[in-house]
Amino acid sequence: MYKVAIVIFDEFTDIDYFLMRDIFGRCREDWNVQVLGTKPFHTSTLGQKVETDGHITLANDADVVLFSSGQQGIPAVLADESFINAFKLDNTRQILGSICAGSFVLQKLGLLNGTPATTHPDAMNAFINMGVDLEDKPLVVRGNIATAGGCLSALYLTGWIAEKLFNTDKRRQMHRQLLPANQHVLFENIIHDAIEDAKI
Repeated sequence: MYKVAIVIFDEFTDIDYFLMRDIFGRCREDWNVQVLGTKPFHTSTLGQKVETDGHITLANDADVVLFSSGQQGIPAVLADESFINAFKLDNTRQILGSICAGSFVLQKLGLLNGTPATTHPDAMNAFINMGVDLEDKPLVVRGNIATAGGCLSALYLTGWIAEKLFNTDKRRQMHRQLLPANQHVLFENIIHDAIEDAKI
């Protein structure tokens, strides 16, 4: 069973965390999801308190590590040396991903290393100023690292991970109950194309 770590912090964006957590929760037999932070609970932008399962250092031993986002939360963690220094991630043995401005953490950790990446549309200029080679796509994949831009791109990020760990059927199984009625074919094509285009 794979270990999936979702990293949150105070002022995280609600949908970025809750959507990823919900999607991965639909295949509990395949992975164990841990919500990691620096405190017993963190409070979202909209005031939701989420209990954590452990400290962020546990991410160093996870198979998959995903960074949530937050317009206010991300600048705070980027400036927190204890937060940044807690991570000893290795993209040769781990799958690493981010949603929206969570990509700023990957850049701060030196994991993007000039490779193309994406982020939330409203944060693109700031991302470029960090020295990132920006691609204006909903999902960008290079090796074991994926960055997703826009909250609903969590469908693509989680789908890519399911395909990488298992196969397309697992991704379809995981997403099946999420898709709008009578639009499964439409969304299947969109998700498939976004994942394939991300690898180019």
